[in-house]
Amino acid sequence: MKNKNKKIWAIGDIHGCYQELMSLFNQLLVGGLNPEKDTVVFIGDYMDRGTQSKQVIDQLIEWHKQYPHWVFLYGNHEDIFKNWVENKQKYEESPRWSCFLYNGGVETLKSYKIQEAVKSLIPKEHLNFLFNETKLFYETDKYIFVHGGLLPNVSIKDTKYSLKKKENKETITNAMLWARDDFIDDDYDWGKKVIFGHTPASKSRWGKFGEPIVMKNKIGLDGAVCPPACKNLIAVELPEERFYLQKHL
Repeated sequence: MKNKNKKIWAIGDIHGCYQELMSLFNQLLVGGLNPEKDTVVFIGDYMDRGTQSKQVIDQLIEWHKQYPHWVFLYGNHEDIFKNWVENKQKYEESPRWSCFLYNGGVETLKSYKIQEAVKSLIPKEHLNFLFNETKLFYETDKYIFVHGGLLPNVSIKDTKYSLKKKENKETITNAMLWARDDFIDDDYDWGKKVIFGHTPASKSRWGKFGEPIVMKNKIGLDGAVCPPACKNLIAVELPEERFYLQKHL
């Protein structure tokens, strides 16, 4: 897929931090973002943990309508939320790692000013955007954007073929949403640089906590902006690989 737009700007995990999103977006405008011509890719995880998930999603929907060439990826927190909505998941019915309420969902519900018993009050427009208007990955000539990561030692061509044929679809999807250490530590050349979120740098690995992960074959944009870490929301301007950081407000 050829990108005919001037530049690509990718924004990492927002996690309900609306003020930080808007402040970062203003930084990008000052830095030269042309919303009409450039492509903006959102890496996923728009909700949970922060206090303004509803406001974030309202804004993303507005941008989606205004700039249909922008790209919105599907993150693991959107997937957790979908499972909760469709299966009426409760605390005791799922492991902590996959449970919406355990993973910041309570803060999301508060942003909608609703309780679990009336989840049907979440706007249908929001559910449609999160579940139907987002993509599992986005690809250009030089980059592939994905929330979690890719399977080590599996080419992009083989990955797309398997998804199309529904072979190992669950394994590939899980990697795209949940991949962490094995993917980040892998020096495999996918033929395109992978732009991802989901996993922040740690103090002992991959770089400084709250800052981007920068490697030869990949760039990580999760700056742990949301509580309890309260670090940075990160964006990158491509192909320059110029980074923009917005501190938690």
